[in-house]
Amino acid sequence: MNLNLSENDIHIWLTRKSLIPAALVRDYYGLMDELQRARNLRFSRQDLRDSDAITRALQRTVLSKYADISPSELVFSKAAAGKPYISAPNTNLSFNLSHTSEWIVCAVARHPFIGIDIEHCERKAALVPLAERFFSHQEYQDLLRLAAVKQKNRFFDYWTLKEAYIKARGEGISLGLNRFGFEFASNDKIGLYCDRELQDTPQLWHFGLSSSQGDHRMALALKPRSLLSGINIQYFFTIPHSRIEVYDGPLRLCRRS
Repeated sequence: MNLNLSENDIHIWLTRKSLIPAALVRDYYGLMDELQRARNLRFSRQDLRDSDAITRALQRTVLSKYADISPSELVFSKAAAGKPYISAPNTNLSFNLSHTSEWIVCAVARHPFIGIDIEHCERKAALVPLAERFFSHQEYQDLLRLAAVKQKNRFFDYWTLKEAYIKARGEGISLGLNRFGFEFASNDKIGLYCDRELQDTPQLWHFGLSSSQGDHRMALALKPRSLLSGINIQYFFTIPHSRIEVYDGPLRLCRRS
């Protein structure tokens, strides 16, 4: 299994909570530092605490493989807007996490601006009013032009891409979801446009979107330090402290610009 991570590579790690034995989950608590344990105790239910412990275990066990130290030795800090990063040891690794009630994903790259989002698409909320409120005008109009049966898929295409982008920038939802948007070209590329005030360079960004037609959608955003001709995405499935395997499942990202 090749874990060499070049400038053109992104590694995406996935785990599935329902496949992790309770005994392993108990072990994961021992990997957390004091701040993580204190945060974990603030969750009101045991299932939420367990989910958080699994997320921290995935974070630490995955990143330790690239830093070549034990998972418990990693030290994390947060940027001003709350985006976590590795503060020790000194490394050029960047990562981002996302989760649903079932899946947890961790994206790893050698560039600082990386974001990933995964969403469960079965929601009772009316999606078109949400799009009118949070999407750009162009995205909202695009959604209205689609048949009702296709609107849900396109809504989550946009939603996950937006979440991945703001997470990659590290500025949170305060960035303004309607101040930027995405468009899908006929060549299957994903384009970004944004307000001038966001001071971004859309042509530098790479985006990926899951091809699954099931109940989850996943999106990736990466802005490299300089223009890249393309990116290579590799996928791994892991049960932390148990197994690792190359992953080729329904959540593969298939499109990028």
